This record gives sequence, structure tokens and C-alpha cells, in this order.
Amino acid sequence: MELLKFAGMFAGGLVLLLVGGRVLVDAAASMAARLGVPPLLVGLTIVAWGTSAPELAFNTISAFKDRTDLVFGNLVGANICNIALILGIGALLRPLAVGEEVIRRELPILAATLLLSLLLGVTGPDGFARWEGAALLTVFVVYSTFTIVSGIRAKSRASPLAGQIGPSIATTTTRSMVSCAAGFAAGLVLLGLGGSLAADGASGAAEALGVSPTIVGLTVVSVGTTLPELITAIIAIRKGHVDLAVGNALGSCMFNIACILGLASIISPAGLPENGALALVVMTGLGIVLLPMAYTHNRTISRIEGTSLLAVYAAFVAFQVYSAVAAPRGIGPAEDAAGPGPAAPLSPDGEERR
Repeated sequence: MELLKFAGMFAGGLVLLLVGGRVLVDAAASMAARLGVPPLLVGLTIVAWGTSAPELAFNTISAFKDRTDLVFGNLVGANICNIALILGIGALLRPLAVGEEVIRRELPILAATLLLSLLLGVTGPDGFARWEGAALLTVFVVYSTFTIVSGIRAKSRASPLAGQIGPSIATTTTRSMVSCAAGFAAGLVLLGLGGSLAADGASGAAEALGVSPTIVGLTVVSVGTTLPELITAIIAIRKGHVDLAVGNALGSCMFNIACILGLASIISPAGLPENGALALVVMTGLGIVLLPMAYTHNRTISRIEGTSLLAVYAAFVAFQVYSAVAAPRGIGPAEDAAGPGPAAPLSPDGEERR
């Protein structure tokens, strides 16, 4: 019964996150259109960052509750989903032609940022400390500023993004600013409630199952919070906007690792969880391998390459499931995912010293 209760909490929280994310994105896009923000800039920022709103709400609330293993698992797992699962499925639907700007700028910056997160996570004794979170957040601010300035300078160029990204984004100017502001506020409330409910449910389910919260975050939670990216990618590809699908996945990865992980590390720094280094290596390796994939086959991610990405994702999830099954059971509320603390020393008569 406990497990069903926590599963229901997580499912309910996830629904609130998805609904809240859509309401927030629609309101923000309408506000941007009414204010005359270039459609290209709307696509590069609101689409990619807006679909990551569930991750932002979930992980910020989890960080305030000191559930750092869940935060790490969700963010790294979400990035693995974005690259291996979403781009893999997208390439199976249609070979993904990668635009020149993505090849020259977005992919190298993302690969460098993922590599930086790997180095920060595994080299220090404390995992992601506050100063490392601040470093990642600084990278995001610089990247965002550059993206916004570039978008404004490209204002006169025609954009394939406006009005073509399906029901997840609304760029109509028929809504009043009051309506947009109300929608924005409602989206924030739904995200806050959903994030808190989903965090409690996922953490409670992990404890009830005796499974590391990191594993839950890397698998179930990450798939749930990346549903907006997956839906947006499928809609974009079916409408023929392949570049949008690729850009959205890459932009969400950048937002997750640089902005959300950076912010969460500042709120609640924590050591690297068990198997955390392996997850970082897989995430970074996937980001780097996208470079040769994009440069070859006429700058297209082919169906064969998409299949290989899906195979990597399946192997990663299988390993996480195996780790969960093989791990000792009975993790109590006072014990974290790393296991119980060191045993108390014994006195000469064989009794524990207290």
C-alpha cells in the first residue's frame, strides 16, 4: 500500500508538472509575441527552456529538501534521455539533418559543458560543491546572453520556428497581457505543487523499494520529466522541422546541466552518489559522439545512428535495473543511497562503543 501511495503521488505530481509546464510556456510565448520578441529567439529560448520547466521545478524543490541523489539522477538521466532516447526515436522517424549553426556552435558548446560537468563532478572530493554549481550557472548565463544577442541580431531573418512547433507552444498575440500574466502565474503554481508532490512520491517509492534514489531519478523520473521534449520533438519532426527537434533536445540538455544542476548545487551541495561517475561518463560520451554523427552522412543523424543511440539507452537502463535488483535491500529512512555509515568500534569485551 505504501508503494502504491507514493506511486500515485509521483504520477499526480508528474501530471501537474506537465500541465503547468505547458501553461507556463504558452503564456510566456504569447507575452514574447505581444512584446515583439523575434520568433527565432522565442524558439531558441522558450521552446528549449520551457520544455525543461518540469525538471526545473522538480529539482529545485528536491534540492531544498536535500534529496540531492534524486536531483543528480533526474538531471543526468534527463540529458541521457534527450540525447539517446529522443534523438534516437527522432532519427528512426526521419533522418535528422543537422543545421550549420548547430554543428558550428550548439554541439561544441554542449559537449564542452558536459565535459566540464564531468570534470567538476569526479575530480573534487565533494562532488558538486557550491562554487562548482556557481561555475556551471555562470556558463549558462554567458551562453544564454550570447544566444539572446544572436537572436536579436538575426531579427530580420525568416524563422521556421514561429507557429510551427505544435500545441506545446502558442505564439498568438490575441491574448491580453493580463491573461498572459495570469497564465504565467498559474503555470508557476502548478509547477510548484507538482514538483513537491513528485519529489515526495519518487523519494518515498525509492525508500519503499529499497532502491537508490539516484537509480529512480536516472530511469523513471527522467523519462517522466522529459515527456515535453519528446512530444515537442515528435511534433516538430512530423511537421518537417527537424532542426527544431535537434535544437530543442540540445538546448534542454544545456539548460539541465548548466542552469538546473548549477542552481541545485548552490542550494544543496552534495557528494557524487553511487554509480554517479558512470552516469556522468555516459552522458558526456553521448554528447561528444554526436559531433562525428552530425558531421558525417551529409551532416545527418541516420536511422542506423539513431538505432545505436537507442541501444546505448537500453543498455544504460538495463544496467540501472540490474544494479537496483542486485543491491542489498532494506535501506531505512536514516540511510541514504550510499548505504549505512561505518560500524561503531568494538570495545575489548566485544561490545559496541556508543
